[in-house]
Amino acid sequence: MDINIMGCLCCNPNRQPPFQLKTRIFGHAAFSQPVQLYQLTNKHGMELSVISFGARIIGLKVPGLNGQMVDVVRGFKKFEDYQTDEFYFGAIVGRVAGRIHPSTVKIAGKAVHLVPNTQNVHHNGGKNGFDTAIWTVQPIEEDDRNGVSGIKFRYVSPDGSEGYPGELVTEVEYRLTNRNELKIRITAVTEATTLLSIPCHAYFNLGGPKEANIYDHRLTVNAEEFTPLDGDMIPTGEITPVEGTPYDFRRAGRIGDVIGRLPTEGYDHNWCIASGPGGEPVSAAHLYCPSSGIGMEVLTTQPGLTVYTGNFLSKSLIGANGEVMDKHSAVCLETQNYPNAPNVERFPSAVLTPGQTYDHTTLFRFSVRRPQKPPVQ
Repeated sequence: MDINIMGCLCCNPNRQPPFQLKTRIFGHAAFSQPVQLYQLTNKHGMELSVISFGARIIGLKVPGLNGQMVDVVRGFKKFEDYQTDEFYFGAIVGRVAGRIHPSTVKIAGKAVHLVPNTQNVHHNGGKNGFDTAIWTVQPIEEDDRNGVSGIKFRYVSPDGSEGYPGELVTEVEYRLTNRNELKIRITAVTEATTLLSIPCHAYFNLGGPKEANIYDHRLTVNAEEFTPLDGDMIPTGEITPVEGTPYDFRRAGRIGDVIGRLPTEGYDHNWCIASGPGGEPVSAAHLYCPSSGIGMEVLTTQPGLTVYTGNFLSKSLIGANGEVMDKHSAVCLETQNYPNAPNVERFPSAVLTPGQTYDHTTLFRFSVRRPQKPPVQ
């Protein structure tokens, strides 16, 4: 059964509310624990769908050319597919995203053994990270002067979870604005010194379910440097200029024109994002799909942007709209700290201490424009 939670009507009860929030049971986890689906809609019809399992985005419909709504996020139709998901579809990833090698790290001068996923590599928070947790949920209801409303997820990670010290309380706010923005704010506090780097692992294809891959997408990354990987996809510790490499997206480039030049199956790399004045979000990247006309600007307070082109997806994965989610069918733009930061002193620190608040914001700002026609010869 759907439950409607209407937006604030302020002083005029006859006026259409600026947003609507619907909720229903999406499935059941272990011990019959219900998993809730929440659908938030702004006044333009932009619709965000999230579930309490992993605080995952499972759908995001935005206006495309001629006003049609396009679901720009890849995901599954059934909850059972998320239970067996190995690719973190739409999930909040933590405590630390990316690969940490070796998995034994030093925190506050002490050796800490993080749970390895494979061969001494701790990856995306371990075997039972944030992506498999059931988060509690609270609607964010406020007046509509700023055209903003949302949903707040909360999860308490116990001391020692996946090897991380300290009980950690994390909150994730998803907000839609009436400027067709998705705003994600992630905050956390800890009872003991720990490590933290938490992104949203949403898979984007701005062409919607009918767009088989992201080769025709145009990508811009506002970064002068990136962090190279070794043969095991672990950052080498170097910070390298993008000039003259396949990692130079300072000007918009068609992904399909450069992905074949890589020594790997695709992009799974971190770009170094310059910080903004006063800690404000800065423009880290822009993605555009000519077939739908949809553009997406990514702004963040995080120091890094990991671009992952779905290199390990396969034809066996079927999406919510019947689409095949094969290799390179979508791209993740994950705002986070540099991968393997706990083992590389020159990388930004991933340490969070008691009394500090981890507080990062990312905006996905959507727009529509018609593709430029090639000049007449």
